[in-house]
Formats: sequence, structure tokens, C-alpha cells
Amino acid sequence: MAKLTAWLVTLLGVLLVLQLLIPTTFSGAWFNWVVALAVLVVGIGKLMRNYKK
Repeated sequence: MAKLTAWLVTLLGVLLVLQLLIPTTFSGAWFNWVVALAVLVVGIGKLMRNYKK
């Protein structure tokens, strides 16, 4: 179950980053980038921890 969760979090992070590649006019876009990259880093960290065993 932990591997499935890790894959889902990583996929969510990738989708968030891909969404941000489309130009937007929001002034607070830096916060969206921080959240998207944080989710992606957490997902990759979980994948590395689960497949290192």
C-alpha cells in the first residue's frame, strides 16, 4: 500500500507542475510552484524509500 501511495503522490506532483507550465496571470504564482515542487519531492522521497528495500 505504501508503494501505491508513493506513486499517487508523485503523480499528483507531476500534474501540479505540468499545470503550472501554462502561463497564468496570478501574482501569487510562486506559492503554487512551492506547493507543487514540495508534493513532487515528497512523492519521490517516498518512492526512493519504498524501493530501496
